Amino acid sequence: MSYEIDVDLQAQDDIAALPARALLTLAEAMTILELTPWNGRPINSANPDGAVRTLAFGSAGMLTYLVLDDEKRVDVLIVVWAS
Repeated sequence: MSYEIDVDLQAQDDIAALPARALLTLAEAMTILELTPWNGRPINSANPDGAVRTLAFGSAGMLTYLVLDDEKRVDVLIVVWAS
């Protein structure tokens, strides 16, 4: 069963500011979140089972998101492109 993706308003603004070359890899990352959100790295290494995680995408992208397992939902909180 796949997860629903909910993109926070701030993350929507972050996505709108991404360069065109980042969009394909972002779409691939969103697919990963839909299917296997727990594969991302925990944001806090002291809590490896924590629900706030990160996932790298493309050559310079990073998603920060929250996994809500009970609701089968992933909330994308922050999208960063470093280049």
